Amino acid sequence: MVNSLHSQGIDRPAPRLRVEAMAPDGQIEAVSLLGARFVVGVQWHPEYKVLENPLSKALFSAFADACDASVAGSNSAVRAA
Repeated sequence: MVNSLHSQGIDRPAPRLRVEAMAPDGQIEAVSLLGARFVVGVQWHPEYKVLENPLSKALFSAFADACDASVAGSNSAVRAA
């Protein structure tokens, strides 16, 4: 369960986008970019009550890990959840 309040969204993802999460109504809620070190797009607001939502916490933790890896010069893959 995520904080999704949008009336617009992705209809057809681009060829390299991978759908990571969908709402019960079929709306795409999250995508990643194949072949990228760290690219994640979400249709919800992970910053809203981030400490109360394990998915949002995982997303921000994965982003921080990817930043650390980039600064350290690592090419290791990091996934959000």
